[in-house]
Amino acid sequence: MTRNATFGALVFAVLLVTTGLSGAVGAAPAGSSASAATSPAPLAQETTTTQSNETANESANVTFDDQSVENSSLVVSEANLSAGGYVVVFAQNGTVLGNTSYLEPGTHENLTVNLTTPLSRSQVVIAAPHLDTNDNQTFDFNATQAQQAGAENATDRPYLQANGLPVSSVAFVTVGNESRRSTTTASRVAPTE
Repeated sequence: MTRNATFGALVFAVLLVTTGLSGAVGAAPAGSSASAATSPAPLAQETTTTQSNETANESANVTFDDQSVENSSLVVSEANLSAGGYVVVFAQNGTVLGNTSYLEPGTHENLTVNLTTPLSRSQVVIAAPHLDTNDNQTFDFNATQAQQAGAENATDRPYLQANGLPVSSVAFVTVGNESRRSTTTASRVAPTE
């Protein structure tokens, strides 16, 4: 798993823990660290995250690139959903920012996600493919319902990797004329006498 894929999975796992969904879809592995978050490299994954849930024969991948908000929407570069579903965009705090309409099984490119919750500042955003677990072709995601015993099909859960973490991709989204804050510090040279 690439560093960006690991970072994406970690961010999404933290997102799930803070929303209370972690009990339904798995928790972050012990010993994980978020040290990749300080990398000066772009946050968008340059490769896709692909894993299968072999018991349900479900697999997905998603590619989400750094970008600027255009007309209150974002573009997910590519998604492949073996069982169909949606691509959902989340803020780091777990807020659903928007989702695609229902997608048939297969590969989809340049997916527009209209933001139902606008971004007020530049930030890291997460794209995650979700299943249509209740087969109604309407995105239904409720962390509370996902936690209830016997309600596993009451919410459209994310596709999961073999390790139990959601398949996801992260990108840095710029709002307006803001630019990405540098994660490196300039070194100072002491004056010579």
